[in-house]
Amino acid sequence: MKQLKVIVPLVLLMLVQYFYFQSQLDEVKSQDQYFSQPSQDAAKNVLQLPAFSDLAELSKQSVVSIEVSTRERSRSRRPNGMGSGFVISEDGYLLTNNHVTQGSANIVVKLADGTEHDADLIGSDPETDLSLIKIDVDGLKPFEFGNVDEAKVGSWVVAIGAPFGFEQTVTAGIISAKGRSVGEQYVPYIQTDVAINMGNSGGPLINMDGKVIGVNSKIISTDGGSVGLSFAIPIDLAVDVVNQLKEDGKVRRGFLGVGYQEVTREIAESFSLKSNRGALINAVSRNSPAEKAGLRVGDIVTAVDGKRIINYTELPFLVGRLRPGMETELNIIRDGDPDTLKLLVGSRDPQDRVVSVEPQPEGETSTTDNPLKIKVADVPNDVRETFNLDEGIFIEDVEEGPAQQAGLRRGDVILSIQTTPMKNVADFEAMMQRLPTSGTFAILITRPGQGTRYIVIDLNE
Repeated sequence: MKQLKVIVPLVLLMLVQYFYFQSQLDEVKSQDQYFSQPSQDAAKNVLQLPAFSDLAELSKQSVVSIEVSTRERSRSRRPNGMGSGFVISEDGYLLTNNHVTQGSANIVVKLADGTEHDADLIGSDPETDLSLIKIDVDGLKPFEFGNVDEAKVGSWVVAIGAPFGFEQTVTAGIISAKGRSVGEQYVPYIQTDVAINMGNSGGPLINMDGKVIGVNSKIISTDGGSVGLSFAIPIDLAVDVVNQLKEDGKVRRGFLGVGYQEVTREIAESFSLKSNRGALINAVSRNSPAEKAGLRVGDIVTAVDGKRIINYTELPFLVGRLRPGMETELNIIRDGDPDTLKLLVGSRDPQDRVVSVEPQPEGETSTTDNPLKIKVADVPNDVRETFNLDEGIFIEDVEEGPAQQAGLRRGDVILSIQTTPMKNVADFEAMMQRLPTSGTFAILITRPGQGTRYIVIDLNE
C-alpha cells in the first residue's frame, strides 16, 4: 500500500512532463515550418538571374569574328590582328572598331555558321574609334538598336565576341556608369563590369531585350586583362557615325571654337557660383562661331539645346553631335547671372600645331612687390605672333608666395584676373591695388605648349 502511494504520484508527474515537452516540441516544429516557407511577398523579392542562355542563342548569329592582315592575304600568312563585330543590315554591313581595321590591307569576316568572307572597308572614324565594313552576303540577321538613354546604371548587359580568338564567347555584367570620358573627345562611354579582353573589340553590348546599346571598345587594366573596367561606345552615336560614313565616307562634326575646363569647387567659389556644374570657357578662337555669337572667356556653359552639362567633358559630346550650319542655343552663366546665346554651328578644322618658344621679355616690367609675388612684363612680340595674342602680360619671375603655390611659373601669359582683361603692366598693377587681403580668385593664363586655363589663387595660404 505504501508503494502505491509513492508510485502513483511519480506516474502522474511523468505524464505531466511528457505532455508538456510534447507540446513544446510541436510548437518548435510549427515555428520551423513557418520560417522555412517564405511568404508570397518574400518570394517575389528573391533575386532572379536573367536567362542569359536564351539571349546568347538569339544573338549569336548576328555576331562575327574579324581577322585583319596588314598585307594581302596568302595561304601561308597568318593574320596580324583580330577583333569582333556585328551585323547592322541584312545586305552585309557590319560595325566594328577603327583600331581593329586600322592599317589593314585585308579583312576577313567569319560568321557564326563558320563561313569566311572578305570584307571591304567602307569608312572609319578615328575620333570615335568606329569602322564600317561590308561583306557580299545577303539575308543576314541584323541586331535591333536599343535606347541608350533608357539604359539604367545597374541593369544587366551581355557582351559577345572573340576574346583571344575564342569565338562566340558570352560574358555578362551590369552597367557601372554612363557618359564616361576615357580619351576620345567625342565619346561618352558606357562603363560596365563585363569581362572584355583582346579580341572583344568591336563586338556588341546587348541589353536584356536582345538589343544592342553599345560597341565594346576598350578596357582599363594593370596587366592587359579584364579587371571589371570595360567601356562601350553608345549605339546612338555609332549609328550617327555609320549613316555619315555610308553617305559621305567621312564624319562632319559641330565646332564652336572654344577652350574649356572643369568648374572645380575652388573655381566655383572664386566666381561666387552656387554649384560646380558646367564647362568653363577659357579660350575663344578668333572669327569662330562662339566669338560671333558673343560667347566670352569666363562664361560657363550649362546646357546645349536644353541638354544639361553636369561634367565639363559633356560639352564636346553634345557639340560634336551637331551638324555644321545648324543653329543651337547655349545656356550660360555670365558674371553669376544666367543667360542664353544662339549661334550657328561651324565645322571643325584641324587643330593648329603646338609651337614652343623661349620668349624674351621686352618693354615695361613690374616688380615682385605685390600680393602674388610675381614680376610681369609686356608680352614679347615673338610670343604674340606665335600664339596669336592681342593682349596679356608675361610672367617674368615667380617668387615664393600664393602664385607659386598655385602653379604659376615663368613664361605663363596672364590674360585676365577674374573677368578683368590684362592688356598691359599698368592693368596688372591697378588690379593688385584692388585685391583683397584674403580669399580666392581665378587667373586665366595661357602656357606655351599647354593651352589656356584658369588657375585659382588662394591668398589665405
